[in-house]
Amino acid sequence: MKVLGARLRALRAEAGLSGAALAQGAGVGQPTVSKVENGRMVPSSDVLERLARALLLNEATSREVRDLSA
Repeated sequence: MKVLGARLRALRAEAGLSGAALAQGAGVGQPTVSKVENGRMVPSSDVLERLARALLLNEATSREVRDLSA
């Protein structure tokens, strides 16, 4: 979980988004983003897909993130 969280945090930083902005773009709560990034929650496949879309991830990076959640 921590590897997934760290990767998502890095992708969010690269996108220049705050946790709140990512949450809003993904249609999830800001606490959800925080819990995922801090390794305290494994996101559902739906939440992970929403985060990937909000981060505008390409297919390869989306696949990498999905694999980290498995």
